[in-house]
Amino acid sequence: MKKSIQIYTNLLTKYLKNSKLQLFMLAIIMGGSIIIQLINPQIVSFFIDGIEKQKPMDTLFLTAGLFILSALVQQVLAVASTYFSQNIGWRATNALRLDLVKHCLGLDMTFFKEHQSGEIVERIDGDVTALFNFFSKLFVSFLNNIFLMTGIIVILMIQNTVVGIAFILFLLLAFGVMWKTQRGATYNFGKEREINAQFYGFLGEHIGCTEDIQTNGARNYVMSRFYGLLRNWLPVQLKAFLSGYKIWITLEGIFGMGNIMIFALGGYLWFAGKISLGMVYLMINYIQLLEKPLEQLREQLLDIQKASASIIRMEELFQMKSKLETEEEISGDLSETFPVNSMNHSAAAKNIKESKNFENNISLKLDQVSFEYEENVPVLKDISFELPAGKILGILGHTGCGKTTLARLIIRFYDPLSGSIYLNNRPLKSIGLKELREHIAYVTQEVQLFHANVRDNITFFNPAVEDSLIIKTIYEMGLKDWYENLSNGLDTMIQSGGGMSSGEAQLLTLVRIFLKNPKLVILDEASARLDPITEKLVDKALSKLMEGRACIIIAHRLGTVERADDILILDGGSILEYGTRELLLQKKNSKLNELLRYGIEEVLV
Repeated sequence: MKKSIQIYTNLLTKYLKNSKLQLFMLAIIMGGSIIIQLINPQIVSFFIDGIEKQKPMDTLFLTAGLFILSALVQQVLAVASTYFSQNIGWRATNALRLDLVKHCLGLDMTFFKEHQSGEIVERIDGDVTALFNFFSKLFVSFLNNIFLMTGIIVILMIQNTVVGIAFILFLLLAFGVMWKTQRGATYNFGKEREINAQFYGFLGEHIGCTEDIQTNGARNYVMSRFYGLLRNWLPVQLKAFLSGYKIWITLEGIFGMGNIMIFALGGYLWFAGKISLGMVYLMINYIQLLEKPLEQLREQLLDIQKASASIIRMEELFQMKSKLETEEEISGDLSETFPVNSMNHSAAAKNIKESKNFENNISLKLDQVSFEYEENVPVLKDISFELPAGKILGILGHTGCGKTTLARLIIRFYDPLSGSIYLNNRPLKSIGLKELREHIAYVTQEVQLFHANVRDNITFFNPAVEDSLIIKTIYEMGLKDWYENLSNGLDTMIQSGGGMSSGEAQLLTLVRIFLKNPKLVILDEASARLDPITEKLVDKALSKLMEGRACIIIAHRLGTVERADDILILDGGSILEYGTRELLLQKKNSKLNELLRYGIEEVLV
C-alpha cells in the first residue's frame, strides 16, 4: 500500500508539474462550485419558509432571482472545470505516452521479438488512456467531494444536531460498504488490460499478414485462435465489469435506505414542530446532494482501481531494460517514478557531427562470433573476419544462412552469444548505442517511409539539416526530375499511392545516408527489388557513397559484389569461403569461381 501511494505521488508530481497554474484554477473553480451547491438549497429553504411565514413579495422575488443567478454561475463553472480538467489530462497522458515510446525505442530487438506490435500499442496508449481521469481531476475532485460532504454536515449540525448526527451515521455506513466492496477490483482490471493487449496484438499481427494467411490456407487456424481469445476474454471482461458495478448496486441500496431515513426523520421532526418545512426540504435536498459526491467517489474508486492496474503494467514495462547496455551508456532518467532504461534525445540535431571515437574511418573485426535466436539452434558459428578502413566486403549466401543476422550483430540489434566484435580495435559493447548508430548506416530492401513530408522522411525529423543540403543531395542522387515534379517541394506529403516507386523510395534511403555521413555502410540486399534503370542510378550513387568508407554488401546476386575488395561466403551459419576477391578468382577450385563457372550469375542458391 505504501509503495502504491509513493508511485501515485511520483506520477502526479512528474506529469502535473507543468500544469500547476491549471490545477490551481481547477481547484478554485471546483471550490466555487461546492460553495454554490451548499448555498442553493439554503436559498430554496429560505424561499419555502418565506412563503410559509408570508414574507414580502419583493423578498421572495429577490430570493428566486438569486437562485437562478447561482444556478447559471454553477453551469459556467462546470464548463470551465471540464475545460481545465481535459487540458490537464491530455497534457499529462501525452507526456507519459512520449516517455513510454522513448523507453521502448531504447530496448533491444529481443523485446520487439517477444511482444507483438498491437500489444505494445495497447500498453502505450490503452493503459495510459485508463489514467486520464487519474491525471485530469481525480484527486482535486476527490478533495472537493470530501469538502462538499463536510460542508453539508457542518451546516446541518449548526441548524439541527439530530439531523447532523443522522447524516454522519449515513456517511460512515456508505464509506464502510464502498471500501469493502471495492477490494479485489485491481486484480480484475489488471487481467482485463492484459487480455486487451493480447487481443489487439493478435489482431494487428494477423491483419498485417493477411496475404500470407490466405495463400497458405491458414484461415481456419487463425479464426480458431481468434475465437479462443474471445472465449478467454469474456469471463475476464465480465469479472472486471461486475467489480465496477458491485459498488454501484450497493451504493444505490444505501441511497434508498438514506432517503427512507430522511423522509421518516424529517416527517417526525416537522410534525413534532421541531423543524420548519424549509428545513425538511433542506434535509431531502442534502441527502440527494450527497448522492452525487458519493457516486463520484464510487467512480473515483473505480478509476483508482483501473489506474492501479494500468500503473502496475506500466511499471513492468518501465522495468524492462535493454540487454545492450554499456558502461559508458547510463540510461534511465525517464522519471523518478520508476528506475528505468531510456533514451537521451537531447543531441538529436547533432547526428552529422563527428565523434571523438571515430575521427578516422572505421575498421571492423569479428573474432569467433556465434549467435542463436533460440537455445541450441545456432544461426552463426565461429565467424571471424576483418574489414580494414575504406575497404568493401561482399557477403554471399543462400537465404537463411545468417547474412542479415550478421548485419544485426554489427549494428548491435543483438549481442553475440560468444565471441567479440571490434570497431577500430575497440570492443563494440564499450561504445554507446547512440554513438555507434550515428556512424553506421544499415540499409535493407524494406524501405520505411513515414506519413510525413519529403523533408522529414529524409532527415528523420531533424530540423538542423538545411534545405539547400537536402536538395543538393537529391540532385546528386538522380532524383532531380522527381523532385521538380513535387507539388510542394520538400513540403510534399508522402503516403501510400503518393507517386513514389519502390526504386525512388530506395534512392530516398540513400539520400538519408548521404546526409548522415556514416563511417560504415551496410547494404543488406538493398538493390534486390530495383528495376535495371533504377539500379544503375543506385550503383552510381553507391560508388560515390563508398569512397573512403568501409562498406559491407550483403547480396544474393553475384553481380552486386563486383566492386568488393573481399568476399565472404556463408553456408549454414559458418564461413564457407573468405578472402580477397582477386585471390579467390585466381583459384580455380574456389566456391566463387564455381558459382561463376556454372552460370549462377543472378541468384545464389
